[in-house]
Amino acid sequence: MAWQNRSIDKRSAIYADGRLYLYSENGVVGLAGANPSGYIEYGRFRITAGQLPTWSHPIVTNGKLIIRDQGTVYAYDVKVK
Repeated sequence: MAWQNRSIDKRSAIYADGRLYLYSENGVVGLAGANPSGYIEYGRFRITAGQLPTWSHPIVTNGKLIIRDQGTVYAYDVKVK
């Protein structure tokens, strides 16, 4: 392992388009660079609706980040422009 970072708590992650999409059990969604030299976070936000903890995995498809939180599904446009 080249590096590790726990600034976004227990989480699931997916790699797409050169980026890491993170989703923590506390509802924090993060975007980080997939860089072997270190952790570079580009941003984060929190989904506050629904019950915690969340354990679903993010999905990236057709330029959309899909996040499921209990009975709600969120879609974010993450297409590189």
